[in-house]
Parts: sequence; C-alpha cells; structure tokens
Amino acid sequence: MSDDQDKKIDAPGGPIAEQRRHQRMEVPEHVTATIIGEDGVERDVTVKDLSADGAWLIVDDSFENDDFVELHVEGYGKIPARVAREFVEGIGVEFELDEPEKNDMEEELKKFRLSVARKKY
Repeated sequence: MSDDQDKKIDAPGGPIAEQRRHQRMEVPEHVTATIIGEDGVERDVTVKDLSADGAWLIVDDSFENDDFVELHVEGYGKIPARVAREFVEGIGVEFELDEPEKNDMEEELKKFRLSVARKKY
C-alpha cells in the first residue's frame, strides 16, 4: 500500500481516508463563494480547502451524494462539480474538469498560495 493510500484526514465525524490526487490547500476563513444546486438556488458557502480535484465547503443546506452543483469562486469562475461526500458541517465536492483544466487549476492554486504567503509577511 502506498503512503498516499495510508493517509487519513480529519473530518467531521472522525478521520477518513485521503483520496485526493492533487495537493489540498487550506484557505483563509474569509474566502467565501456561492454554489448553485440542481434546484437552481444560489447559496453562500465558505471554502475550507481547495485542490485541483475538488473542495470542502461549509454550507448550511444539505445535499445528496452525486448531486451536481456549480461552484462560483472569485478568481476561478464557475466550476462544475458533484457532491462526493456529505459532512455535518458541509460537503466535499469533486470538480468535473478534464486534465488540462485540472492542470490550469493547479497552476492558479500555486499562484494563490504564493499571494497568501506574501500577505502573511
């Protein structure tokens, strides 16, 4: 079993197996976004962490696994996604992006990490 398969992450309800293929980035608490569900209703969410594969979102409403949503994050535009996990405090979404789009997202996240690091110092 590889090291990646052995990793666990803290999640509401207890540790779960890490399944991400791209580096996950915790984001500052003030990063908010909106999500539009299959019902067409726009909801405010807080982005807890973000990777080229998906995001952990704090949201007041409930969603079902496999629901399709569209995430709107300032600076990233509209990102199609599906609900991959439900938590007490929110949801985990997996982005519906092809490899070139995931690579572009990874590059944008690297720039974002650098800008956040510069603001800290």
